[in-house]
Amino acid sequence: MKILDQNPREGKIKVKAETLDDLWHLYHIIEEGDVVYAKTLRKQSQRSDSLRPEKVQAIPVFLGIKAEKINFHKFANSLRITGPIVYASREEVPLGKYHTIAVEENSVITIQKPTWKAHHLERLKQAVEASQRARVMIVVVDDGEADIALVREYGVDIIANIRHNLGGKRYTANREAEEMKFFHDLAKTMIEIMEREKVDKAIVAGPGFVKENFYKFLQESYPELAKRVVIEDTSVTGRTGIYEVIRRGIVDKVYHENRVAKEIQLVERVIEEIAKNGLAAYGIGEVEEGANYGAIETLLILDELLKGGM
Repeated sequence: MKILDQNPREGKIKVKAETLDDLWHLYHIIEEGDVVYAKTLRKQSQRSDSLRPEKVQAIPVFLGIKAEKINFHKFANSLRITGPIVYASREEVPLGKYHTIAVEENSVITIQKPTWKAHHLERLKQAVEASQRARVMIVVVDDGEADIALVREYGVDIIANIRHNLGGKRYTANREAEEMKFFHDLAKTMIEIMEREKVDKAIVAGPGFVKENFYKFLQESYPELAKRVVIEDTSVTGRTGIYEVIRRGIVDKVYHENRVAKEIQLVERVIEEIAKNGLAAYGIGEVEEGANYGAIETLLILDELLKGGM
């Protein structure tokens, strides 16, 4: 995220959303009643004469809409904001009509609020700081299978699953050839994702010796990729193995600071305390009671509660 301009007197902040994570942050910053300004396309009917049917043409226009619905679409890589038009750069666009602004990666928008709350400004600051940190990629690998995940600001995103039939263990020569094909496929997929997502390093983990064999293969066949790989152990494979990497603090060790890794570790700590009837409270009532006694060390709040105006 980049902050391009700020106008405190009018309550306006202009930003550029650079990544999917930025769209997720904006989803939690923009509230119902805020005015969002952006360049967009609006369908306009045109008739050349009374005998010909109307033509519907999408015209470029700069609009301001008063947000009523804000929806984050992870799989479409977009944030959709719907509401009545309160400003239009073209006279032929009627005010009051509804329009949806689709905010995507590299979109520039201006957000206007009556009052900017402290947690909104803090989230904006976090988004800017997060854009300057390295992306986190985890690869959990075992015999003929690999799962690749990105640890984004909003959570863990499983973005690739590779499966390759290596054949029976009795057919050693054929199995080795198939394993080489699997390793090549995995390496190429990693390179493509790391370039696309601007990932600096990858954690390659797994329960057996496959990860070490894969790393040796990288050193011989993809030496530049090997320099960007860190090898770690897990007890299991798949999605569970990916979360094990995060829970054990490996992401923090490699990347030093990651929001989701810290959150997962804190939630794990809460669950452990609850299981042993220890020093944990949950639910608004219990937490409020703890606050009244000044007994809170760490407070975890769901994003949805903040967005709901808590």
